Amino acid sequence: MQKIINFFKEVKAEFKQISWPKRESIIQSTIVVISISVIVSLILGGFDYLFIKGMALIGPKTTPQSESLIPSPAPPLNPLLEPTISQ
Repeated sequence: MQKIINFFKEVKAEFKQISWPKRESIIQSTIVVISISVIVSLILGGFDYLFIKGMALIGPKTTPQSESLIPSPAPPLNPLLEPTISQ
């Protein structure tokens, strides 16, 4: 138990030696980080927009029938029991 108490006493002594940054410095650093994050996100968003528009110019305008969003009818589970549609 004494080791734990000594550890926390040493931690307290080390914390007194730390030179903490001033409030103004922290605020300025936070503003710089947020500003850079916004600028980078706008640049990446612009590149993404240009890439999507460029792909739309290159790619096909319509989807092939095989990739239609309308699902095809499922095959019968047992063809002997299912009624068949004659054409």
